[in-house]
Amino acid sequence: MIQLRDISKSFNGNEVIHDLSLEIPQGKTVVLIGPSGCGKSTLLRLMVGLLWPEKGNISLFQENLSKDNVEKLRQQVGFVLQDGGLFPHMTAVQNMRLMADYLDHDPQKTEQRIAELCELTHISADMLKRYPSELSGGQVQRVALMRALMLDPQILFLDEPLGALDPLNRVSLQEEMKTIFSQLGKTVVLVTHDMGEAASLADLIVIMKDGYLLQYDTLSKLSSQPADPFVTEFINAQRKPWQRLEDQIK
Repeated sequence: MIQLRDISKSFNGNEVIHDLSLEIPQGKTVVLIGPSGCGKSTLLRLMVGLLWPEKGNISLFQENLSKDNVEKLRQQVGFVLQDGGLFPHMTAVQNMRLMADYLDHDPQKTEQRIAELCELTHISADMLKRYPSELSGGQVQRVALMRALMLDPQILFLDEPLGALDPLNRVSLQEEMKTIFSQLGKTVVLVTHDMGEAASLADLIVIMKDGYLLQYDTLSKLSSQPADPFVTEFINAQRKPWQRLEDQIK
């Protein structure tokens, strides 16, 4: 579904992605994870065509991504930003139907699609009349997800979609997203810095450091067969705060 071949990307002469190759199979949820500045969000933006590599090739649906076809290919993908990225001067439903209206979709089919997405994400039609400032963080992210799914894309890209939420809303939305991904069977690429989130959502996990792909595997193999000492270090570092909390409770 997605193929990257020997991708390199630089900013101001500083290379942030180094000769990276990756294949993402159809229908799988793949999580990109690593410390801040490791290049995971940059890699996601390269896949969407928001950035362009200096070297290498990216293909979606077995078609090489280029500036000539990027608009066409983007219509087959959905993209969710960390803060939702909703336009503040539009209501939730106006945000949702923006691309459908731009592409002159049948209004009746658009309304039917909105109703389907309301049921999928447990959002009421009345809530969609509100502006983003009138919604909670969890509601904003649900609307952003609905907007990304509006055109029934084959691929869904999410850049730390739960990063700004409080722990209770985060866990709740994690579970909902896991159910939604399972129901829809779409190819999902998600960026996070939280290994617990990756473990909950991912079929496969990409661990990155300093612009390099260290290991691309299941959580079980990352734990039992680490390809680099940093893989074990990163997983253990995320366990320690919970271990300290458990010790204090005991």
